[in-house]
Parts: sequence; structure tokens; C-alpha cells
Amino acid sequence: MRSRQAGMTLIETTVAVALLAVIVVSIVSGFAAIAIATRRHQEQTQVDRLIRSQAEYVKSQAYQVKPAAYPLLSQAGYTISEQALYYDPLTASFSAANGENGLQEIVVSVTGPSGGSEALDLLKVQP
Repeated sequence: MRSRQAGMTLIETTVAVALLAVIVVSIVSGFAAIAIATRRHQEQTQVDRLIRSQAEYVKSQAYQVKPAAYPLLSQAGYTISEQALYYDPLTASFSAANGENGLQEIVVSVTGPSGGSEALDLLKVQP
């Protein structure tokens, strides 16, 4: 009478190792996707903070008649810009070519290092 030895064959071991490898690769790729999403979110959050800070800074400045530009904040890797547009009551529109009528639309835009951007419009009225 022969006794059967309990154990795993080579095929069973190979299948188990292959399944384990598939599971590990899935988990690692999930972590990589999370890291990329985190970086994008951090950049977008910084863009949002910068644009709001610049808008608050412009609002706190005295009204300037036909300003070349209100002073800009700076942050390494980020581009901050603004444009002053002037209201024309005849066309009911804002344009850089219009004359100064005491109402400005300031367009503030911020672009991040990887291209994420945001723009914010605010109005300034001459007191």
C-alpha cells in the first residue's frame, strides 16, 4: 500500500505566484495613480490660493486711472498676470481700448507649472 504525500505541485505553485504578481501590480499602479492625482490637486489648490490672494491684493489697492498694471504677487513656477479693461456705457462692454469712465474690470489669471490655470474677474469703481 502506497502512502500519498500531501503537498503542492509545480503547476499549483506557479499559478499561485502569478496570481500574487497580478495583485501586487494592481496595487502598485493604484498608488501611482493616487500620487499623480495628489500632485494635480496640490497644484490646482495653489493656483486657487494665488488667484484669490492677487484679487484681494488688487482690491486693497487704491483705484488707479488707466493703470499700466496693479502690482503682482510672485510664486516660483507660477505665472500671474492681470489685465485692466474699461467700461464703455455706449456699448455696455469692457475693453482695453475704451476710455476711463471710473469703472474697471480687472482680469487676474494664474497658470501653474504643469499648465493648470484659472482666471478671475473683479470690478473696481472709482470713489
